[in-house]
Order: sequence, then C-alpha cells, then structure tokens
Amino acid sequence: MLLAHMPLGALDSQRRLDQLFHSAWTIKDGAPPDIWALAQSHDGYLWLGTGAGLYRFDGVRFEKVRLAPGNRMPSANINALYVDPAGDLWIGFEAGQIARLRNGGLTTFSFGARSAAVLQIAGGRNNGIWAALKNRDRGGLARFLAGRWSFIGDEAGLPAGAVSSVVVARDGSVWTTTAGWLWVLRPEAQRFERTVEPAAARARIFEARDGRIWLSPGGSRPIHAIAGSLQPAGLKSAPPSGVPSSVEPSGEPMLIDRDGVLWAARAAGGIFRVIGNDRPPASRSLERFTLKNGLSSDIASPLLEDREGNIWVGTNLGLDRFREANAVAAPGLPPTSRKGFQIAAGKDGAVYVLTGETLFEAHANRAAQPIAHYRGWPRSLHVDRSNALWAGFDDGIARLAGSHFRFAALPRDAQGTVTGWLESADLLCAAVLEHGIFCRYPSGWRRAPPPLGAQRRAPVQMLSDARGRVWLNYVDHLVTLDGNRQIAASEKNGLAAGRIELVTSIGEQIYILGDFGLARFDGRRFQTLRAERHPRLSRLSGMVLGSDGAVWLNGISGVTRVAVADLAAAFVHPERELRSTLFDLDDGLPGVAQQDSNTPTAIEAQDHRLWFVTSHGIAWIDPQHLSKNALVPPVSINRLVAGGRSFATGAPIHLPAGTTGVQIDYAALSLSIPERVRFRYRLEGVDAAWVDPGHRRQAFYTGLGPGHYRFQVIAANNDGVWNRSGATVSFDILPTLWQSVWFKVLIAIAFIAGGWLLYSLRMRQVASTIRQQVEGRLRERERIARELHDTLLQGFQGLIYRFQSAIDTLPPSHGARANLEEALDRADAALAEGRDSVRNLRTTSTSDNIAQHFADTAAQAGTTSSATFHVVTEGPPRRLCPPVHAEILRIGDEAILNALRHSKAQKIIVNIIYHKREFLLQIADNGIGIAPEVAAGGGRPDHFGMTGMRERAEVVRGKFSIASRPGGGTQVTLTVPASIAYEQRSGLSSRFAHRRWLIED
Repeated sequence: MLLAHMPLGALDSQRRLDQLFHSAWTIKDGAPPDIWALAQSHDGYLWLGTGAGLYRFDGVRFEKVRLAPGNRMPSANINALYVDPAGDLWIGFEAGQIARLRNGGLTTFSFGARSAAVLQIAGGRNNGIWAALKNRDRGGLARFLAGRWSFIGDEAGLPAGAVSSVVVARDGSVWTTTAGWLWVLRPEAQRFERTVEPAAARARIFEARDGRIWLSPGGSRPIHAIAGSLQPAGLKSAPPSGVPSSVEPSGEPMLIDRDGVLWAARAAGGIFRVIGNDRPPASRSLERFTLKNGLSSDIASPLLEDREGNIWVGTNLGLDRFREANAVAAPGLPPTSRKGFQIAAGKDGAVYVLTGETLFEAHANRAAQPIAHYRGWPRSLHVDRSNALWAGFDDGIARLAGSHFRFAALPRDAQGTVTGWLESADLLCAAVLEHGIFCRYPSGWRRAPPPLGAQRRAPVQMLSDARGRVWLNYVDHLVTLDGNRQIAASEKNGLAAGRIELVTSIGEQIYILGDFGLARFDGRRFQTLRAERHPRLSRLSGMVLGSDGAVWLNGISGVTRVAVADLAAAFVHPERELRSTLFDLDDGLPGVAQQDSNTPTAIEAQDHRLWFVTSHGIAWIDPQHLSKNALVPPVSINRLVAGGRSFATGAPIHLPAGTTGVQIDYAALSLSIPERVRFRYRLEGVDAAWVDPGHRRQAFYTGLGPGHYRFQVIAANNDGVWNRSGATVSFDILPTLWQSVWFKVLIAIAFIAGGWLLYSLRMRQVASTIRQQVEGRLRERERIARELHDTLLQGFQGLIYRFQSAIDTLPPSHGARANLEEALDRADAALAEGRDSVRNLRTTSTSDNIAQHFADTAAQAGTTSSATFHVVTEGPPRRLCPPVHAEILRIGDEAILNALRHSKAQKIIVNIIYHKREFLLQIADNGIGIAPEVAAGGGRPDHFGMTGMRERAEVVRGKFSIASRPGGGTQVTLTVPASIAYEQRSGLSSRFAHRRWLIED
C-alpha cells in the first residue's frame, strides 16, 4: 500500500556527505543491475524498477517479484514506478506499456500507435494518475481516469509531443514539461497554461516537502525553484538559490529532502548534494560522491527518501543508501596504525591524535590536520593544565613546541618507556617503566617525592581521585597511596576483573576496567560485573561520563551507553541483565576498542562530544544529539513454502493432505539498520511461548498433523521499538485418508470389535476350562460316591444284617436285646445319612426346570415354617452347563433351606433371571435377618453353609453376596457369566449364535 505520510527521521544536514553512513549493494550482493526507478509502499518495501524486471527489497534480501499464475510482464525493462493511494503499484515500461500490480495480479494497458517510453508516473487523491511518455519527439501526457488511459492534448491546452516529466502537487495542480516549456494545470482549471520557465528535452520536476516546485530544466539552465509567482499559494519563505549549470549541469533526476537539502544525479558521474539552498552561493556547501568514494557506480539515476529519512540511489550496477549514524569516523586520519592511537582533548572541541609518526589535530566537522612529525613509538599523550601537550615515547618525554616535539632532559636513571601521567596542583609526573616515577620541577625532571618516588617499579598508568588518593595500575594488581598508607589489591583481595587495562574515576567512584569485566571500589571492597554475565563489559579500555548523564564504555563489543542508575543497580544485583545500549559498526564505529595500550580510549572534548579510539581509527559521538528510530516497523509475511510449493499469504491457504512441514518467510521493513531488526514468532497450538529467532527471517516447522494453524510474528526496529500487532497467516492442513476422523472412527470401531472378539474368545476359553474343572470335580465326586457305596456302605449294610441276625437269636426278654435294637436303629439312621451324602456327591437332578426343583426343595423340606414360597422366572429359560447346573442347585437349595429353617420369614421369593450376559439367582426373605457379626465372619462357628455356598460360587467363577440387616430380611445373590453358566452350542450353529450375540450387544 502507499506510504501516505512523510518520513519521520532526518539526516543531519550539518554533517558532511562522507560523515553519513553509506552502504552499497552491487550485483555481487544480489542486487539487480540497471535500477531506473524506486518507490516505497505502505508495508515498507522498497520497489526497484530495473532493466531486468521488478524487484523488491526489505533491507536484507532482493526478491524478484513473482506474479500470480496467468500473469506476465509485457517487458523486463522498467523506467517508472508509482504507488497510488489505494496501494496499487503502477509500472511504466521502456516499451511503452503501463501495468498495474494489485495483490499479485497484473493488468496491462497499451497506448497503440502513440506508444512511447514511460519516463514518469505521478498521481494524487482526486485527479487521477498521470504518465509522461517520451521517445524522441513522440509521446505525450496521458491520464488514467474512470478505468482507462487517454492522452491529454489540444482540448486541454497542451501541445502534442514528448513529455519528460510530470508531478501532481499537494494542492492538486499538475506540472509537466513539453514543447520546451513548463506547463501547469491549476486546481479546478480545465486547461493547462504555459509558464515562463523554459524546459529542455531532459527536464525534471520535483516538489519539495514545503510544496515548492523545483525544476531541473536541462541544457545550460540551472537547477532551481521556479519563480515565486508560479509557486503554489501559501509559501512564505523566499525562494532558495539554484545550482548554476557551470557547477553541475541540470536535467538529471533529483530530490529535495525534508531538511531542504538538494540531492541529484550528476551528468559527469555519481551524485551531488547541496546544503544551504536558502543561503548565498558563497556560504552553501556542495559535495560530490562518486565511484571513487564508494558509490556502486557512477551511472546514477533514481533518488528516493524513505519513511525513515534514508536516501536511496539506484545505479546501473546496484543500490546505495545514505543514512545518519550516531558514531562518526573522524576524517583525515589514517584508518590503522601499527603503533596504535593515543588521544587527548585540546581546546575548542579539538582532539589531539598521536599515531604512526604524526600528531594530528582532529575536529568533528572538518578533516584532521597533521601538526607535527616525530620518530619513535608513542606510548602516551597528556594535555596539562596550561594546555601544553606532552607525549610519552619509548625513549623519553617530549613536549609539543610549534610543529615539532622537543624532548625533555631526564636524569640518567630515567631513560625508558613513558606510560602513565599524573598531575597535581603544582607537579606533573610521568611513569618511566623499570625506573620509577619522575616529576617536573622548575629546575627540571627528577624522581618524585615519597611515597610516589619510593615505588621500585613504575606503573603503566596513574590516577588521582577526588579524595586525593593515588591509584597505580601494575596490570596484575593495584596499589593505592592514601597519605602514608600503601594498600595493594589483586584477585586475592576480590579484584576479579582479570588483567587490568585502565583505572578511572567518575565522581567519587573508582572503576577498574579489565579483561573479564568491570569492577568498582565502594570504599571497602571491590565488586565485579563479570563479562560472562554481561558480555558488553568484556575487554573494556575506556570509560567516560557523558554530558547526557550516562556512562559510556569502550570495549571489544563496541561502545556501550549505561545510565548511571542502571550501572549502580547492576552492582547491587549483578545477576540481573544490565540495561544498556550498544553502538557498533552498524552505528558508524570504524572498529572495536583499541586494546592493551593502558591509556584511555574514551575521552570528552570541550564541546562535550565523546571520542573513542578503535582498532580501525577514531570516531566521535554527540551524546546530546543521538538519533533514535521511533517508527514502528511494518511486519509482513511474504510466503509459506510446503512440499516444494510456494503459497501467497494474501488468501486462505489449504495445504495438501499429508503435509508435515512448512517454511514461513517474513520481514520487518525498517530500512535504516535492518541487520538489527529482531523478531519473535509463534505457531498457535505448537509453540507454548514466543520463539526468539534473533535476526533470522524464516520459521521452520516439522511434524505437523492435519488441522488449522495460525502463525504470528512481531518485530522490533534497530532501536527496540516493537510492533506488537505484527502479521499473521492462517493455514489448514487437510487430512489423508488414514488421518481423517471417519477413518479413526472406523479404526476405533474395529479395535473395539476386535477387543470384544478377543475378550469373548478368552471368556469362552475360561468358561471351557471352568466347565472342565467342574466336570472333573463332579466325576471325582461320583467316583468317590461309587467307592463309598460299593465298599463302606455295602460293608456297613452287611454288618447291620449280621448284627440283626445275632440279635434275632436272643430271647425277647434278654436284657441286652433292647440296647442292641436301639444301636441297630441308630446304625440304620447313620446308614441312611451316608446314602444321602453319597447321593449328594452324584448329580441327582436331571431336570432342566430349575424353578420346579427349588419348589420341590421347599415342599420336601419338612419344616414347620408358615412362610409363603414363590419362584419367579425372567427371560427365556436356557439350558445350563451340567456342572454349573449342579453347583447352582446346591447353592439354591442351601439358601432356601436356611431361609425356611432359620429366618422366621413370612415370605420367601426366588428370582431366576436368564440374561444374555449372565445367569442371576436371588433368594430373598423378610425374616429376622442375619446378625452383623455372623455376616461379617462368613457364617457361624463350626457351621459351613455360607462358606460352602461361597466356595461353590468360586468354582464356577460366579459372584456371590449376602445382604442382610437385623429385622430387615436377607437376600442371597448369585451371578454367573453367561459364557460359563449356559451350555454352548457346537459347530456352525454355535458360531452363528456367537456372531448374532455380538451384533445384538
């Protein structure tokens, strides 16, 4: 969509062109060649019209635009681009067509015989879209209105002929060039009017942000703002000065940025910039930038200012960007030095830089100038309170005198490398390695007074703090001189910063910068913020308090800005993350902090700019004028890739069945420092929390199943401003046959049916086993019954007969006869009981009518009970398995007899239920019930009725229970599974019945 508002950032017009951060993308970096047109859309993409087709750029990747199926560009050579208020991209071709790109679909318009190269497309909100067409003398001004293009001619007061430029101003006026003049169609007017401004064949028009119309007329005429009488109404300032053609010829693409700075392509190659158009020519600044300065090519054409204030230039070999950076490399200095850099603050914002064999005076806004040369290896630099400049070398101390260094006379025992400096109210002292500390007196240099002079070794650095203490840095330890006290500190005393690079003070706080972090002395002990927890504090070599009230640290990661309060809080809670801002190469630093010099690599100049020594030069930062990108970055999802196919994200996405993995490409359009754009994303239903991929612009998911998914991505720009809404895309993965719900239901049904089948087979197997066991038991009982009958009972019967014969021989009056008769009667009774027991061991009932059997049992009980007896049968009777049949009868008989003999019931009911899944027998009475202790104990002592019933139930795998309460009657329940209780059919009829049973259930 169209970028409707003007960019909010701005390039600092006080900085020279070479102080802006320049980036170039060439063909080697993937940039397309022959970039002839640039445009930016609402979603932040930079669109490139090239000789190789249409591209878009997100700051990281160049992507050739893919059209929807069935669409094709009429030509690959594009001259003009324009994004209209509706968000459509209009494309003008060298071959004379105009196309409209909308949601991936392309509509092409042709002009027929009057077709000519489309050089420019412009538009407004209410008066249509306009196009300038030119091919030598052929062409014209065309307008798109009511869905069609038509040429504007004599009927509108415009002569026929080639048109090189057209602009629709904010007030609705239309400006164009043809027939050698500048023409305008005022708002509400019906006809164009010719102005007094001549315009050659290559003339270009541009509207500045303030609404002023500029003209680059071509030929020998200068680039200028047109006459004030022609300008739109409401302009208050005087017209700015132009650019004489003798300085830069006109007729090339140009723009006026938001600060009124003129940028234009050069006919001679490269680009140029003019600052101060509103000032007299003598006070203006004109700068050029060409291939020699790093431009991708000298053949530059389109220029564009994006929403963040960056300037873009398209060339025939690539794309260039100019943006503001917080850090500015000091120009005029060598980028590297094998001897390192030493710096010190001079007067009026100047900084002295000692490097190689030259001393430079550097300023923020002009190139550094060499002011002295020397021989030797510089080790330190110091500006004393009188603004005299002192330098320490490998072989002595030198003072700047005019344009050369004058070495000081030192004692014989002071010849060596000069490292640290210390200045008090009346003395300037220097540390000479291996010799000690020497001070400058009116009479010359000599050893320092105690306790400084008493040091056997010279430190690499010295510092005097606000309390008058002197700190001596010996790299592996510190020595503090506090009056007459001398205190040494090292890792043994808690100083855990590693090798000490520098000791510095901010206010009353003493900080130690080391290899492994930053330490602070709080007056009693050392506290260290270790680099393992705070990586930005690694290998620090400079620390300074800025005029913004923040602490600035120069380290191996770059320059880190920390608020004083945040730094203090970090020492209180060292485990927490240190809140800080990092400035590195992307911010304009030429390198990382210089190491191992034991001299400050961060200082403040008198103009409050901060200067930093890096491994690749010197740079400065103005803490009072830090640029911050406050624009929320637009977030877009470009495409979804699955199964080797790419899916556009503008429409619902239905992925093929069987898809398990997807790739999602996304972008956040912050073009200032796109390398710092951060992302977070999540796939709902898969990611429990936000995923932080850092700067990666792709998400990958595998192992996905069928269903609906929603992907969301959010992003932050280079300064941490988040777009919390982000972008989303939803997609569905269709299920395969075996992933469908119906297939799963069928599988579940089959699984359940199979389970029931297996269960049924198992139950049949168990029932068969139980029946076999019961049958075996019954056979064994019958065998025992036969043995008892054939042996014991028959023998006992024979004895009774013989005793009877013997008794018969005794006379009736014999005294023993009566006793013997009584004994024989008892023997007969015992024999009768024995026969009953033997009969009970055998299966005596052959009737299938269980109800009749229980009725007979009750009738033959011979008790005096007055209870009424009922037998109720439910369900169609089924033949019971003979062994189970016998056990059921035994349990039922025992329960009925117990009820008749002991319950004192008025009613006894027997329920016989033939259920498809089980056989159920219930004997219930309304008698006195069973005492709780008897029911809980399973029966009375030495009585086995209840125990026997339970044992018989267990034999047939039945469930046996007795429910009773005193005065509430008793209910005996027996349940036997159908597979065990009922006699099973055999052969086909049995299998058929089994299948029918499965279906019925």
